[in-house]
Amino acid sequence: MFEVSAKVDYGLLILLELAKTGTNDYQALADIAAKHNVSPKFLSQVIIPLKQHGLVTSREGKRGGYKLARPLAVITLRALVEAMDGPLQLVRCMTDTKLCPAEQACSTKPVWQKLKLDIYQLLDRTTLHDLYVRD
Repeated sequence: MFEVSAKVDYGLLILLELAKTGTNDYQALADIAAKHNVSPKFLSQVIIPLKQHGLVTSREGKRGGYKLARPLAVITLRALVEAMDGPLQLVRCMTDTKLCPAEQACSTKPVWQKLKLDIYQLLDRTTLHDLYVRD
């Protein structure tokens, strides 16, 4: 079953909350956690790959926190998914051909490759700007 991970889901929540503060202001992760009744400890783990992949920046101190590192129209869902979970994998045999001895004669491989391409195209053309809804 293809399922969006909790890390991706909460990563998107963080990014959309940061979008509300704009590109100049920093927002405390604790404020986001409180607003959505989520564990601040969990969000502190989710934010790490977002920062490592350049989707958010941080600042320490009284007026510190996090903000988006790029404009809304530049951050794609694919960037988020890959930051949180790595490359999309629909079936294990597509990444490790040793798992399937019939890999060369596989009649389903083209279907999985096409589906993966279609998903990537949708994720590439969907940005935070497309998803952003102001309160």
